[in-house]
Amino acid sequence: MDASQAKQPGLSEPRAQSQDSRDEILKAAMGLFANRGFHETSMSEVAREARVSKALIFWHFKTKEELFVAVLNRLLEPYFIDFAEEAAMDERAQIEKLVESYLSFVRDNASSVRFFLAQMLHDQRLSEGLNDQVLKLYSGYRAMLVELIARAQQKGICTRRPAPESAAAFLLSALNGLLIEYLFMGANSVDPEGAVAMVGEWLFGGSPAASSSENGGAPAA
Repeated sequence: MDASQAKQPGLSEPRAQSQDSRDEILKAAMGLFANRGFHETSMSEVAREARVSKALIFWHFKTKEELFVAVLNRLLEPYFIDFAEEAAMDERAQIEKLVESYLSFVRDNASSVRFFLAQMLHDQRLSEGLNDQVLKLYSGYRAMLVELIARAQQKGICTRRPAPESAAAFLLSALNGLLIEYLFMGANSVDPEGAVAMVGEWLFGGSPAASSSENGGAPAA
């Protein structure tokens, strides 16, 4: 084996195997960063936990900072909701899906949420990049809510008529409050289904319209 092959072990791997090894590295790094912190986690520890060579880690990620950013991106993936496959959903159903997905992620990924907060509070250098990632995500989430609420109002689905921006800000404040309560009070404090029902009552009035399930998401006539 020559020097170039030793430095680039991933080049000889099939694409699927390379992706599998990358996933294992990210999984191992995620757990170590969450439990030990960025500075206390070494690449050697990640290699041992992932059961791969250190050289393979550096083939996928040039630095520990690059690995950390990749972990952040992996943690943020569940927040992104693609409605392309939900074309039949009306605006109300999409808003309720956004609320449910947010709270379900908080409930099911508490360690990730704590990881975010710990890095943002205790490592200013790393928190700058993390803040950019979270702010971009948060802004996109907020913009989606504003757009959906505006369209729902135009179609007469909403019974309340606040400015879409104000309605979205209110919902986000409530969701963020539930997130904080969860971190302090535990899993029983977050009820995604109950939160969705409250959103439906406040924003749309009453229980979900039968049309959402019976008429492919079209509002009732």
